[in-house]
Amino acid sequence: MSTSMSRMKNISIFELMRFVVKILDFLVASNIYVSLGAYTLTRLSLEFYQIENSELAYFVFFSTLFAYNFMRLARVHPMLLEGESVRHQSIYKLRSFLWFFCIASGLMAFYFFMAIYKAVLFPLIFLAIVSMAYGLPIYKKTTGWMRLRDVPGLKIFLIAISWALVTEGLPVLINGQKLEFLPLLERFLFVFAITIPFDIRDLRFDEPNLATIPQYFGVRKARWIGIGALLIAELILAYRFFFEGDFNLWGAIAIYLTYELSAFLVYKSHPKLKERFVTVGVEGMSILMGVIFFLSQRIV
Repeated sequence: MSTSMSRMKNISIFELMRFVVKILDFLVASNIYVSLGAYTLTRLSLEFYQIENSELAYFVFFSTLFAYNFMRLARVHPMLLEGESVRHQSIYKLRSFLWFFCIASGLMAFYFFMAIYKAVLFPLIFLAIVSMAYGLPIYKKTTGWMRLRDVPGLKIFLIAISWALVTEGLPVLINGQKLEFLPLLERFLFVFAITIPFDIRDLRFDEPNLATIPQYFGVRKARWIGIGALLIAELILAYRFFFEGDFNLWGAIAIYLTYELSAFLVYKSHPKLKERFVTVGVEGMSILMGVIFFLSQRIV
């Protein structure tokens, strides 16, 4: 009797784990997961600057959801022909639902855009142009059409700059304040570092002329570049805490712990890692940073 009960309990735990994995896979394939990362970092900045503007956070979430889905759906069939991963096969199977999801998120993004555009119109226009040019062909060469992400060495910098401007810059601008260099640089370095494991994963698929950091420097040096970026971000965090008084102790510790865990994940990255290490683990650092920061502010 006890053996059968134990077996049933093990089956139940196994089924629960499978269900959780399926939910995570759906969140990744639908780009809800990455959008939650952008939303959480924006919320973190809003909380840090004590700004009440939920509309901006929702706009960031839905516009990220729209942009990522649109760019992936527009490219998923060509990527399958090029021999892309199981992740793209899942997206291709869900493409009808994801197109509906994409259109719905675009409408929601427009709704929240109407609530905030007067304060940040020109930055939003700039970011929209960069986002579209990143994923869609804009320049014709003899070999075919190019996107901004196809320009050698440019992809990771476009991602890090865009995320820094959206999640750190927009909350400041919408409050009528001037952009400050150090907070923007710190956010840029964090996003830059956690993007490197994605480039390491994509070594098997990226064209050699993309000149990503792992392609140009090799995997080992790319990992240390990512860890170095996080170390500089930690030094900026320490300077802002000790000399500018930007954070309370618990808030600084929360962000520091996220940097340390991110550095560990960057260090462990290699081309043969399982897909979920990057899409759930590394991508989840943005979400984790916001969650730990929120909790830290409610402890004191």
